[in-house]
Amino acid sequence: MKVRTKTRPSLKYGLVYFFITVILIYLCILLIPGLLIDNYLKVFGTIPFIIIVFFSLRFYVFAVATLIKPKIKLVRPKKYPFVSIIVPAYNEEAVLDRTIRSMLELDYPKDRLEVLYVYESHCTDRTEEIILKYAKKDQRIVPLKRNEKKGGKAAPSNYGIRHAKGDIIGIFDADHSLNPDLVLYAVNLLRDKRAGCVRGRCRVINRNANLLTRLVAIERDVVERIGIFGAYKMGGFSNFGGGHGFFRKEVFDELGEFDEDILNEDIDFTMRLHMAGYHVVDIPQMQSWEENPTSFKVLWNQRKRWSRGWIQVWRRYILQVPSCKNMSLFKKLDTMVSLSSSVSSAVTIFIFPLLVLSLIGYTTTMLIRPVALPLWVLVTITPILTGWLVWLLDRREKDPPDILDIPMSFLLLPYIFVHFIIGWTSFLDEFVLDRPYSYVKSDRATCKKGNKKSKK
Repeated sequence: MKVRTKTRPSLKYGLVYFFITVILIYLCILLIPGLLIDNYLKVFGTIPFIIIVFFSLRFYVFAVATLIKPKIKLVRPKKYPFVSIIVPAYNEEAVLDRTIRSMLELDYPKDRLEVLYVYESHCTDRTEEIILKYAKKDQRIVPLKRNEKKGGKAAPSNYGIRHAKGDIIGIFDADHSLNPDLVLYAVNLLRDKRAGCVRGRCRVINRNANLLTRLVAIERDVVERIGIFGAYKMGGFSNFGGGHGFFRKEVFDELGEFDEDILNEDIDFTMRLHMAGYHVVDIPQMQSWEENPTSFKVLWNQRKRWSRGWIQVWRRYILQVPSCKNMSLFKKLDTMVSLSSSVSSAVTIFIFPLLVLSLIGYTTTMLIRPVALPLWVLVTITPILTGWLVWLLDRREKDPPDILDIPMSFLLLPYIFVHFIIGWTSFLDEFVLDRPYSYVKSDRATCKKGNKKSKK
């Protein structure tokens, strides 16, 4: 898989997206049949409405399940297992000083820990220089130079796994600062042989950089604290997020390495874990601090890569899940729902023109008004209420969010609309245009003074 650091804007494909959207949505599928067939708009408009209501109700259930965090007593083992943390690094000069320092502050015996920085030979910044500088000071920092260009993040992760000495292997993105107790949590939780992966919560270190980073931070908090943790608490589809997770090395011996030819190797590996009968354990107390995109362009590239990667995983596994013998019925259902959310944009994107038609007098749902109106209100306030809930829950944390997150939660509504559009363009790329894909690396931005730093 080809790797690129930036996406080249294409007016040609922008016009193609617009043309396909207008022709397919407004003419062929919506407006012309709506004018020619009685009750067509009512029947058709009910489908995306029901899908959105379903996902909202599902999120409320997860929210209730996550109100109480599990109490975990950290027990220091009599014999510490050797832990290898793998960090792929390509042009990470902006974040390495901060993140390597957090690795060296981990509360774990120095002689039982190594941090393998797998950096690319074709880095164009000071990545190699910084890694080698810290490696000379502390033997826990192990530089691994890689000469190939293939594979996005999966290939350097696999390279690190092959060189790792640890019984437990952690995978982290280069922008993550780790809380000191994070490895101890992982060691305690991986004693359960059913746990194929242990992950914690990714929090945002540059939350206050600008308006966009604060908004994305609220979204990440809701997804991490409610979406993923809620799925785990309910026995559903919790996932390894790629940039934060620990495994026993024997899991890789059993299931193999990460797939280097798929955009979301983390979700692909998550599926292999669940289908092999393992759990992906999610514990909010295990925390690392990541950097959010600081510009809309970087955010668009990142989320489009994620969106298309989820679609690829959906295509690969959706028909395998029902016959899997190692998953409970609920986990099968929740896995199919989670995977299918990646392609739901093909239907939910119709909400936009349907809302316009509704405002100008057309009836676009089979539901009677006394039922439809409360459901619309419920759907509309879902991101706002869940944003407030996470704010309340995080007031108990050592690093609580500030009061500005309360009014900012209202901006999650247009933010979600943008994600609908991202999902739609990813759907077109995968199923209609059949565009080739490549791993577009997110640009880093040096954290400025005043942003949160990882805490002890």
